[in-house]
Amino acid sequence: MKNTFVFDKSENDLLDLEEETVIKETGIDTAKVKESIMKEIKSGKKTKKNSIKKIFSIAAIAAAITAAATITVQAATGVFNSVFGEIFAGQPANGVFPGSDVSVKSDMLDIDFLGITGDETEMFSIYNITKKDGSSFVDTTENYLFLGTYAEMNVTESPYKMLKSMLDGGYSSGDGVIYDFVDEKTIRAFVVYSDTRGCIKGEKLTVTDTETNFFHIDEVLYSDASDTFLGCTEYMEKNETLIKQKTDSLHEDQTIMPIIDEGHAKLAVLTQTTIPFEYELSAKLNYKTTEKSFANAQGKTFNALNTDWTVDNITAGSFSLKIDVTTEHNNIYKDFDMDDQENWSEETLHEYLNTPTGIRLTITLKDRTIIYAEANATISNTEQDGNGKMSWRFTYYQDGNSTVTYALDPEDIVSIKCGETELI
Repeated sequence: MKNTFVFDKSENDLLDLEEETVIKETGIDTAKVKESIMKEIKSGKKTKKNSIKKIFSIAAIAAAITAAATITVQAATGVFNSVFGEIFAGQPANGVFPGSDVSVKSDMLDIDFLGITGDETEMFSIYNITKKDGSSFVDTTENYLFLGTYAEMNVTESPYKMLKSMLDGGYSSGDGVIYDFVDEKTIRAFVVYSDTRGCIKGEKLTVTDTETNFFHIDEVLYSDASDTFLGCTEYMEKNETLIKQKTDSLHEDQTIMPIIDEGHAKLAVLTQTTIPFEYELSAKLNYKTTEKSFANAQGKTFNALNTDWTVDNITAGSFSLKIDVTTEHNNIYKDFDMDDQENWSEETLHEYLNTPTGIRLTITLKDRTIIYAEANATISNTEQDGNGKMSWRFTYYQDGNSTVTYALDPEDIVSIKCGETELI
């Protein structure tokens, strides 16, 4: 990795895309695609296998996993395992389940499957990994961290789900496997899977890996209190000479990279260690869910994003809530000439890419607890005359803090508001 700076390599690879690989009929201009990719790079998102598509804050989850060092595995189904309590606030309606038909194949590793939970569209599971010979992965966990993994995961799809995909059309999905150290001898894996089509329960989860990388923080060049990489980017731009000097002095196993460590953004010199990490884990997703649809919300109207919406359906699960709406005039992009994208200025393109498309809800529970929900995925379909449909999928948070996910029993929801408008 000597003389290779992560931003330089990623930027060159992605900007050399052939324009013919972008289909114009999608309505997305190639310049827009490239700027969108660069926006992701500049925000510090890695290209390694760690794709969760913002189900919730990876940094927050990783920190919580590290904090959950003592586990008591509950054999009975539906018991809330303490390790999951370290990851999100609240409690899912049906608790945590041990999984069934759990199978592990590995010559070098032991895996302890700690449990699984979820709702109709999202699934979370955790397992601990140790060496069969009892030896340590590291001498000390201090200043060590994982930056994504190469682990591959798969969730089987039933014939019904495949048919549903053909009939329903568009959907969004994401998955990811995160590793972190519990102690010198134990690595914990957190697995998350999301699919707006649902049909997750009862399917088979398989996770495989062959090797993994972890990094030692050798030197911190810059640090701030934020959980974004904007400060790191600015520091690099203002200190190009220093960065080049540092890069030229790196050893073969070193690199310079922006990271999130203990909730803070840092630009650090890192030493990479690669170890064999071969295993295959499979388990049946046998958890239970509770889902509730709110019939009294149908027909309610509210204004958001310069548009008047009419509610078709609101459905809530333990970890997420979905709202389907229609409109006669979708005005989200009313200030943009969508037929003239090729002639947009960079400033117009930037404004378009940063136009908000999500909304925020306030939810009251039976015990008067107030939580919030923010849209983290949208599916839209708008005709030329302005008529359109929108589906928002929300994740729950408490105290307005979007880094801490909240789990609940949807039967406990007594009120949902968008701004000052009561939807139920």
